[in-house]
Amino acid sequence: MPAGPAAHHNRRAWLALLLLAAGHAALRLAMNREFEGAPWDELLDFSAAKPFGLRVLVPLLAWPLHSLLRVPTLWVFGLFELLATAALVLATAAALRPFVAPRWAAALGVLLVLLLPIAFLLQHRWPIFYPYDTPAMAFTAGGVALLLRRRWRAAACLALLAALNRESAILLPACALALHLSLRPSQPVPADLSLQPPKPVPQDLSLQPSKPVPQDLSLQPPQPPQLQPSTLRQLLPPALAILAAVLAARGLVSLVLRDNPGAPMQLLVDGTPRLLANLAWLEEPAHWLRLPAYLGYLPLAWPLLRAWMPAPLRRLGWVAAAYLGALMFVANIDEPRVYGEAIVLLFLPTAVALTRWLRGDPPAV
Repeated sequence: MPAGPAAHHNRRAWLALLLLAAGHAALRLAMNREFEGAPWDELLDFSAAKPFGLRVLVPLLAWPLHSLLRVPTLWVFGLFELLATAALVLATAAALRPFVAPRWAAALGVLLVLLLPIAFLLQHRWPIFYPYDTPAMAFTAGGVALLLRRRWRAAACLALLAALNRESAILLPACALALHLSLRPSQPVPADLSLQPPKPVPQDLSLQPSKPVPQDLSLQPPQPPQLQPSTLRQLLPPALAILAAVLAARGLVSLVLRDNPGAPMQLLVDGTPRLLANLAWLEEPAHWLRLPAYLGYLPLAWPLLRAWMPAPLRRLGWVAAAYLGALMFVANIDEPRVYGEAIVLLFLPTAVALTRWLRGDPPAV
């Protein structure tokens, strides 16, 4: 593509991303409300009850706009929701790019946003807007992208920012282990642990055009570097560094805002352990049918596409499962917005597997 048309196309792509993010932000603020236990103005002046008031990244970034320039709260949160949505698309594409062609990665990043209305816009029991939900998803996707490339220092810095945003930053050191840990280091690396694309398939089983096309129009991924597994001893230093960044950020915020009312973790609901309250909600059989929808229906794709998932990304499913188990103790599981980070971890392997299946690639396992 000539330089002129290519530049024009890129400008249109950025405009489309901006409009997509702005539309999602507008819908979230129109179809969700503030939680009376943590009003938006209290979040912005750092006086909200714990644990909501301990998630300070967006209020810190918004402080000049809200406190100095007196921009209305709704506009402030709309701006940061727009930026977080755009960052989520870009971070998801970056995480997928080692496995699929750039155009596939960009399209799949947009596809993730198109799944979010199920969990974030439908009128569930708790249609609540918090300014840290979408940033937490973007941090998760961006963290995976950095971890895949072994950019440990950048991942630790990102984890520190993510921890200022929400406690779910603790997922990043777990993702580092899931992506790179070799359980049998003495054996050769299996082919499915590689980022290399599979061997070509017969023409009638692929989506390739019959005539040669430029590489950037191909559905085949570029030749990526090998994702070599590591031993626990090799991974412990970077994983512990990322964990230390998370704990340091959370500890600092807890110390500075120690006088805010409430408890750092809400383990009780009206005096009842939250785990028991969530189990009581699950006693209704119809509620089980909602859970796949809360996760963007991604769990339904896993048994169908698991064989096409790269093993490192497939192991992110275990991290997502552990996260969902932890939510039983600290969150309302009938509140779909709490599943955002799990949606990202489930989406990445599903997106790669879908691409391989559409190309007609043979299963990796």
